[in-house]
Amino acid sequence: MKRISLALCLLLAACCMTLAQDKVVERSAKKTPEWLNQANDGAFVVTVTASSLADAQVKAMTEVTERIILSVASNVSVSQRNESSEVVENGSVDSRDEFTRLSKIKSANLPFLKGISPNKIAGIYWQRMLNKKTGKGYYEYSVLYPYSRSEQLTLQAEFETLDKEMTAKYEQLEQKLNNIEAVEDIKTAITELEALKAYFFDDVRLEQVDGLKKRYSQLYDALSLTGEFVKHGEYHCQLLLKGMPVTVSTVPTLKSNCASQLNVRPTADGKFVITYDDSDCIEDEENFINVQLRLDGKRLSHKFSLAEAGAGNADQRLSLVPEGKVMLTAAMVDTAAREVTDITVRLTVNNRNGSKFAVKSLELNVPDLAVPLIFDNADAVYSTKGLIQIKMLAKGDCSLRKVKKGDFAFVNGTLTVVNPNTGAIEPIKVALQYSTNWE
Repeated sequence: MKRISLALCLLLAACCMTLAQDKVVERSAKKTPEWLNQANDGAFVVTVTASSLADAQVKAMTEVTERIILSVASNVSVSQRNESSEVVENGSVDSRDEFTRLSKIKSANLPFLKGISPNKIAGIYWQRMLNKKTGKGYYEYSVLYPYSRSEQLTLQAEFETLDKEMTAKYEQLEQKLNNIEAVEDIKTAITELEALKAYFFDDVRLEQVDGLKKRYSQLYDALSLTGEFVKHGEYHCQLLLKGMPVTVSTVPTLKSNCASQLNVRPTADGKFVITYDDSDCIEDEENFINVQLRLDGKRLSHKFSLAEAGAGNADQRLSLVPEGKVMLTAAMVDTAAREVTDITVRLTVNNRNGSKFAVKSLELNVPDLAVPLIFDNADAVYSTKGLIQIKMLAKGDCSLRKVKKGDFAFVNGTLTVVNPNTGAIEPIKVALQYSTNWE
């Protein structure tokens, strides 16, 4: 007992010495208000210290706002950090660490924040203090802010309803990413994600929104134009997203080096019917029509030769044209080791006349990869007219190489096919843009 009493005495003595170092030199009222030292029904008290009254007022309202936020939305982001600073006095450096509590309240769009105002403060009391030892002064600033339990429960219910709605919107946009039917859906999704970013205040969901927005923006790079001749003087063009047809409200423009009466008409299924008159085209020259489409700052171009409109016998002639983008997807990506494993290659080929053909091999040189991708003895047979997606898997590990800024973002190589009507082996050059799931 004597040891405990002695310890208490020493502690009290230390506290008294500390308190004795600070004295009140000015106060807002002669008498300390009762609400400062007692429980208050339907209100709470916050006390802050600051070097000036103006700073104290700002800090007090920050504390009030934070307390209400935390009582309503428990997962608000609040971070702490130590800040070191150095002050030069009389030629010597005085180092000190200031522990600063930074409340990053990122919920400015939360409805209940609009009701928090200095005008609602029910009481203010402050004291200007002076530290006898250091001679430095500061303010102790206290406010009484009305906030009842019923008000808290109401705000919590409103917040939970709103938060569920916003979370559901994010989940819907996440699911829609791989189910885009119209190009306009991309811009709409990005706009909705911007609104969600203005609402979400926790770091986890903010990172998710930024990541999903980036993935939506990357969809513009996966757009391409393709097409096929239907008959002489008529060509059908289609917009693709990752090799799949999508619609777009924007109508492309046409240019030709020889054809006249150029006309483009959109159809209900998203295609563009292009008609032209090539009577003025010289047979031995390169006669073409260039299709251009502008989409939110991105320009797509598709050039087709008019010589292909009526050449040869479709039953004997292969007309295979690689189009769109080559999609490369690795099952595993080791960024640290700069290696990818089991790469799936998706190549879109336009079988313009619907001739039957067999794929024998494919060799692709990819700027990102240290060695070419080679697929032998594929022996896959196709006969569908129009767009065909050829899918192959390169098993094993591949090393990544650093792509220089000046390198072209194209894969090139050769697709070797067999014409079953003639038995001839025909090499088809591949030179297309590509996209990967690694960076």
